[in-house]
Amino acid sequence: MADRDTAPVEVGERYSVEIEDLGSEGDGIARIGSFVVFVPDGELGERVNIEIEEVGGSHATASVVEDDEA
Repeated sequence: MADRDTAPVEVGERYSVEIEDLGSEGDGIARIGSFVVFVPDGELGERVNIEIEEVGGSHATASVVEDDEA
C-alpha cells in the first residue's frame, strides 16, 4: 500500500495527456510527470482526455473519456 501513497495520481482523476509511446501489448503510454500511465487503444501522438482507473506502485491504467466528460 505504501507505493500507492507515493503515486502522483489517484483513481477517478482526469487528465489531458499525449500518447508518447506504445507498450508491448499495444497499449498507449502517457506520462504524468515521470509516472507511466497505460491507455488501452491510445494511438502514438494522440492527445486524449483520460480517467485513472487503477493505480499500482510503478504505473497506472486509464481509460479514454470524451471531452464533455472531462
